[in-house]
Amino acid sequence: MRYPKRLQPGDKIVCIAPSSGVTGVFSKRLDFAVENIEKLGYLVTVSPNVKTSIKLVSSPALERANEFMKYYLDESVSAIIPPWGGEILMEILPLLNFDLLKKATPKWIVGFSDISTLLFTLTLKIELATVHGPNLMDFGMEPIHESVFELFRILKSSS
Repeated sequence: MRYPKRLQPGDKIVCIAPSSGVTGVFSKRLDFAVENIEKLGYLVTVSPNVKTSIKLVSSPALERANEFMKYYLDESVSAIIPPWGGEILMEILPLLNFDLLKKATPKWIVGFSDISTLLFTLTLKIELATVHGPNLMDFGMEPIHESVFELFRILKSSS
């Protein structure tokens, strides 16, 4: 099993939408989630696809797969946390280059719901330790449940 390095304040977390995007009234909750994670000392980047929605997904499958590959291979990124699950993430799986992903420096991939499809596949195909845990939007709740913040305790102590 390959474990990513421990997450530390100052590390870059990227929010991509390999499943559903965030639009409408939920956009403010996304902004609040990013703000809350940044207050913990992390740098957060939200990809443009996160803020789009086309027939239940953020963008076409190839675009979502390319976005995942781009950020997973980016050495400046320490973790990828999608906003939430959704529908049809499985469309991107045949489009991912698992050989390239396995050679890359491991990084934390976190989430649940439709994101579990990606977590399970990465664990089996590239032997990556992943986290079935809160999605980024869970950090946009008011108040945020203390169990959600446990994610960072775990990621800071695991390796």
